Amino acid sequence: MCGACGAVQKPADANWLAEIDEIYGSYTAYYQSSGVEQAVFDPAKGEPNTRSAAILRRLADVHALGDRGNLLDVGCGNGVMLTAFSNQFPKWALHGQDLSEIALDQLSKIPGFRKLFTVPPGEIDAQFDMITMVHSLEHFPDPIAGLKGIKPLVGKVGCLLVQVPNAEVNPFDYLVADHASHFTRADFVRLLKASGLEAPIITDDWVTKELSVVANLDQTAEHPDIAPALPDQVRKLVTAQIDWLTAVVRESKDASKEGREFGIFGTSIAAMWLFGQLGDAVSFFVDEDESRRGTMLHGKRVYHPTDLSADKIVYAGLIPHVARAVADRLAKVGIDMRVPPEIVIS
Repeated sequence: MCGACGAVQKPADANWLAEIDEIYGSYTAYYQSSGVEQAVFDPAKGEPNTRSAAILRRLADVHALGDRGNLLDVGCGNGVMLTAFSNQFPKWALHGQDLSEIALDQLSKIPGFRKLFTVPPGEIDAQFDMITMVHSLEHFPDPIAGLKGIKPLVGKVGCLLVQVPNAEVNPFDYLVADHASHFTRADFVRLLKASGLEAPIITDDWVTKELSVVANLDQTAEHPDIAPALPDQVRKLVTAQIDWLTAVVRESKDASKEGREFGIFGTSIAAMWLFGQLGDAVSFFVDEDESRRGTMLHGKRVYHPTDLSADKIVYAGLIPHVARAVADRLAKVGIDMRVPPEIVIS
């Protein structure tokens, strides 16, 4: 943690760089669902949607995109954002940027796709009406330099959409090896000022556990009223989050020893980390995403909540308020679902 500004990062030393080279050398996006983008769920109603489609609907409410334009998706991966954009804005010309051409064949099949850039964004000689960075900036060891490199690509009337995990509420983000930077809303006020971009929108309510930022070159834009975080406040928050992760492991291990079949709710980051802590104590996974129903993950079956019998224990490896909402919603199914404790900041 930076003692001056409170920014939280993993040290980008030789060991970390070697680890991420190994990760990216064999990386497959959304491997749990055979490349299908993860669903995000309304916490109360449980209604699913792809994350990219949900983001674009919210973006259209605050920024007029028009019928035609040029889009660049930075860190495009296998093209889930480009696909969602093509579906909603079929007349736009779509471009991607990533580290390699490994997904080029897949990207080329997206209607409206034009070109994949495999150079750093700062080396792209073009401007775009819309640039998206969805779960990309947290991978940058130097996010200010990354945003400075992207700024020249933003057209005079264009905008930049950034979405990253919200470290303010999601301790699980610290566990992702290749996430170099861990952001709060206050971080983005400082980041954008340092990179010369303006941000009329820095919000945490577009997607649960995520920060969504809409930035542009408009020097007259009004900034959200977000107070800067003091380093001592950040230190207390991070300490409480690490303590909470330890408590989640302890509680879930205790629940797995009660003599009944034990499973974990979810199949993404948090669930995979918790499975790594518990190993063979876990008999199954539970996920509301229909694309994962009946699949096998690390040798364990993935059940839909409605497929479970009441004699099993399910631990919700989710942040507290989301875990409570899921447990309340699924109470009618009759699952014995255990939820994590609150995060207590002393």
